[in-house]
Amino acid sequence: MRQLVLTAALSAFFVLTGCDAPETGTAIPTPIDSGARGAADIAGGPVRALPSPVIEAPVVEAPVFEAPVVEASAASAPAAGRGLVRAGVLTAGDIDDRLNLAAFTRYLAQTRAATRLPMGNFSGPVLAQVVGADGRAAARQRVTLRHVGAAEPFYDGWSGVDGMVTVFPAILGAGRAGAVEMRAFAEGAPAPVTATLQTGAPRQVVRVPGAVTQPPAFLDLVFVVDTTGSMGDELDWLTRDLSRIVSAAARGYGGVDIRYGLILYRDQGDDYVVRTYPFTGSAATMRAQLRAQSADGGGDYPEAAADALAAAAALPWRRGRGARLLFHIADAPPHDADAARYLAAAAAALRANVTIHALGASGVETEAEYLMRQAAAQTGGRYLFLTDDSGVGLAHAEPRISCYQVTLLSDLVTRVLRAELSGARVEPAAADVIRSVGSYRGGVCLD
Repeated sequence: MRQLVLTAALSAFFVLTGCDAPETGTAIPTPIDSGARGAADIAGGPVRALPSPVIEAPVVEAPVFEAPVVEASAASAPAAGRGLVRAGVLTAGDIDDRLNLAAFTRYLAQTRAATRLPMGNFSGPVLAQVVGADGRAAARQRVTLRHVGAAEPFYDGWSGVDGMVTVFPAILGAGRAGAVEMRAFAEGAPAPVTATLQTGAPRQVVRVPGAVTQPPAFLDLVFVVDTTGSMGDELDWLTRDLSRIVSAAARGYGGVDIRYGLILYRDQGDDYVVRTYPFTGSAATMRAQLRAQSADGGGDYPEAAADALAAAAALPWRRGRGARLLFHIADAPPHDADAARYLAAAAAALRANVTIHALGASGVETEAEYLMRQAAAQTGGRYLFLTDDSGVGLAHAEPRISCYQVTLLSDLVTRVLRAELSGARVEPAAADVIRSVGSYRGGVCLD
């Protein structure tokens, strides 16, 4: 049973990206097993700084639109086993904290006071949306951010889904400033468009003539998975649902160059702490790697999540106009003493332009939600969480958010991946929504 857990865990994504089933007898490359403190070094060393060219360009006006202010509040969940959908199909919701920053910062302050765990500095965010001359959102446009008058940028990345740019300068070690300079590079344009953006202000729209959403040149897809004993049965259900994602999410992107990476982790005293499988372009190889795994070990609540995330951030991710996605699947946080290193690893992923989508499995509690949401928010990802609507497994913790929609987990992950590949947010069809909490509109909580 437990050996099925990780095998199914990623089969969804291989089908999603149009890969064939694994061939019989596929050789399994030897993984790199490491102890807690050596994980990042063994996995490939520190993340290198991105090149930062200095380019002069004219300044354009950046009109502002008002962002809604939302209140964080606890929401009630259905009782475990109520069975609103057929048993055997996991259900889930999600929150994009970048679209609900006012509520997110209040949640962080309240949870930090209760847990005394570290909190990243999310103050003074740079909020922008890159659009073309026609006003349409333009995803995957290269953008840089620098302090006004500075020679080098502190951020060099790409506009995300719906052309959104959400950067927290303090998390990148850039301190605080009242304004920053953003340069947006439209492909084929002779010079970038430059706009001065106020930090901490509502999201500002920057028009870039010639900018259109670009297709991804490649996809680097990495899974960081807690393989301790508590994840065995849960991941078995989880992976069976994920296998239903099918190729619909990647339809139209069959020719994209895909690499897969896998980081497995347990804890000190187990057979391994962090096990790293390098990038491979072969889906069959990755699936063979997964078939060889089992869920075991652990014994206490916290696990070696900080070491695993550091190892993943240090992988040789590709540069350029591609999609770099990391899915962290876990039901426990790092040890309290390693919480700061977990957040530092997420910042390292951000510098490599890696988007973290965190998935809280059953058993996840306040500490894990708190840290996983921070990792997702600072890198441009979402926090996904299982719910009790399926009647499957143990009770799932209700997250502290004021709105969300419950759908099948497979449908949710499909929409997340489709959004990352297409560059446009994808919402569920009304018929696919099992339950709604609060006033939800396009990922924004209106309450």
